Amino acid sequence: MLHFLKVEDYTLVTPGPEDVEWLTQSMKYGRELNQEFLQNMKEKPKGGRLTGTFIYSHPPDYIGRSTMHWDKVKWQALMRELKEMGIDTVIYQAAAWVEVQESNYPSKLLAHYKTWNSIEPLCQAVIAEGMTLYLGGLGNLMAFDENATTEMMNKDRDTQLTVFQELVDLYKGGFHGFYMSPETAFPGTRQPEREQLLNTYFKQVCQGVKDILPGVKILTSPGTFYIENRGEEIYEFLYNLFLGVPIDYMTPQDSVGTFGNRLPHLKPSFEIWQRVCKATGMHLWVNAESFQRVRIGTANDFEPAEFERLAAQLANANQVGEKIVSWEVPYFYSPLAGERGIKLRKDYLASIAAGER
Repeated sequence: MLHFLKVEDYTLVTPGPEDVEWLTQSMKYGRELNQEFLQNMKEKPKGGRLTGTFIYSHPPDYIGRSTMHWDKVKWQALMRELKEMGIDTVIYQAAAWVEVQESNYPSKLLAHYKTWNSIEPLCQAVIAEGMTLYLGGLGNLMAFDENATTEMMNKDRDTQLTVFQELVDLYKGGFHGFYMSPETAFPGTRQPEREQLLNTYFKQVCQGVKDILPGVKILTSPGTFYIENRGEEIYEFLYNLFLGVPIDYMTPQDSVGTFGNRLPHLKPSFEIWQRVCKATGMHLWVNAESFQRVRIGTANDFEPAEFERLAAQLANANQVGEKIVSWEVPYFYSPLAGERGIKLRKDYLASIAAGER
């Protein structure tokens, strides 16, 4: 069940009391396995650099580095900050968000949503700074909803494509690719009917986007929910979900920060993603999570990760992915995230300077 938390002039979606028990167990299990993995490493993990980051209007579930009121100058300052870290690509999470009814551009279709005009100055800054932007469309949690019907998905498909047409009409030339924002992940068991429903949905939305803007590249970033000894089942779910979907860059979250995955399972979980991409013809990128969940149901559930853990994630990503991105470098590698954010940026850059990445 979704829980909404009002913060200043926007709304967060957070876990509720019914989620506390299972999330607490997941966090405990993940921390124990991660710590054991790090303690047993024979040598320092090396390789892997971030060259992309997700950005947004505001994070969906915690207070981060909100940009709703930014102008071109502020966006340019951020782009320069990112380029100092070797980042050349930004992925904007969502132009609008269904559950909180917020829009980050002046939409005619979603005129009843709370609206900011933050995408226009972003596009201007991206062009000025020579960055690459994947612009997210309509964000929602529907692909996680196991009760979603064909009628619900078809309605969202039509809304997705209308939103993208509006974005093209307003900002064509200001972005370089499309980010398919709705996420999903292996639910713990095969669901053939739902797999077909989601496959049809993703296929129709992505093909519709390519029909509206021929040649546009599409990126998506599903979660990695790994369960030991269920590798074949996970593969079959993901294969059936994405077969025939015209996605160019499959960019799975490694899900270490949310504890949907753990360090000892990075290798087998991404062997599955490698198989999926080989079977579907997609390029494999990796979304290495630079944060960790430390609380449940607050406006500050997440903190920057320790670099020791991130280094292991980057090393694995370097072995399997063509490009490595991360969720929200602008916040988790900054003083806004406190001393941990300052330290993460310092440790990451020191590792690069030492020739380890």
